[in-house]
Amino acid sequence: MTDCVNERQLSAAAIKYLLAMGELCDKNGKTRSVDIAARINVSKPSAHSMINNLCAAGLTKKERYGAVSLTEEGRAAAERYGECYEPLHRRMMELLGFDGEACQNAACEILAKAPEQLETIAKRLG
Repeated sequence: MTDCVNERQLSAAAIKYLLAMGELCDKNGKTRSVDIAARINVSKPSAHSMINNLCAAGLTKKERYGAVSLTEEGRAAAERYGECYEPLHRRMMELLGFDGEACQNAACEILAKAPEQLETIAKRLG
């Protein structure tokens, strides 16, 4: 399988959306835009816009007026970022005392700036 993380650099916001979708997708692999917006505390129009961007990038699919799902490539990216995000988020909260949202934003920024270092980050923090 092609490693989408190495092919395109995702923004911190895109990573945050992929992680949220990975958590929210039900057993059928689908979730709703409104649930994504609520999870990451953004407006529905903001969520709609980012989901469209992720669709254009081939990472998500959206049914007209319906459910959103990760593509195979999107699921792989969410899993790969998630493997780094969880230990990084946890360590930042423990060591730096950041609150939840600040820690989430900082962790996603770090992952967005160093996509080639994901494996190293996961190994060192895991």
